[in-house]
Amino acid sequence: MEIDQQQPARRTEADLLVPHEPVRRFGQDTHILTIEGLSRRFGAHEVVRSLDLTAEPGERIALCGPNGSGKTTVLRCIAGTVTPDGGRISIGGHPAGSLEARRLVGASFSQERSFYLRLTGHDNLLFFARLRVSGKREALRRVEALEEELELATIVRERVDRCSTGMTQQLAFARALLGEPRLLLLDEPTRSLDHDAAERLWRALDRRERLALVIATHRPDDVERCESQVDLPV
Repeated sequence: MEIDQQQPARRTEADLLVPHEPVRRFGQDTHILTIEGLSRRFGAHEVVRSLDLTAEPGERIALCGPNGSGKTTVLRCIAGTVTPDGGRISIGGHPAGSLEARRLVGASFSQERSFYLRLTGHDNLLFFARLRVSGKREALRRVEALEEELELATIVRERVDRCSTGMTQQLAFARALLGEPRLLLLDEPTRSLDHDAAERLWRALDRRERLALVIATHRPDDVERCESQVDLPV
């Protein structure tokens, strides 16, 4: 699919949470993510130019580069919350941003602002789970399982407007895992986490062996956990 030039869509990671439907599984040799010739400008500045990238199920790719090199822009183009100026992106064979592609993607971006601030972390996760999972009981079961796995018992009792940046990041990571995505997009996910919280995040990823990951990070520890590194120039 060739992507026409147009302004970026004003959407957030919460918009990626679409009703869950069964989707086809991918063979070992099938790309879950394909990027061909991706470019994106902001005004006269070309932030991303002619990027080619593929990811297999279970593959981890670290996007690296200085501030302003376009790491977050690449993630948002994959998620469909920013529209590229040129190139092609497909997720599981579907155009990025399409309903079919969004069902396959989980995302957590830095400076997360799309939670309901006056609700508790638990109520937020349950609300978003209902958008992604069929049935209230199943939504509750999945939320409680994630809360236990990620050790969020203290955090989820708090209203989000009373959570620190690190606490909110942990909630955003949990939300990104709702619906069992095939491709996970993480933007500086460990930047505000202490060592134990960062280890819980990576243990959760280790348990999901077929989950493909694209992570934007400055941290060498995160890069070491990935098979591939893509350095983006300014």
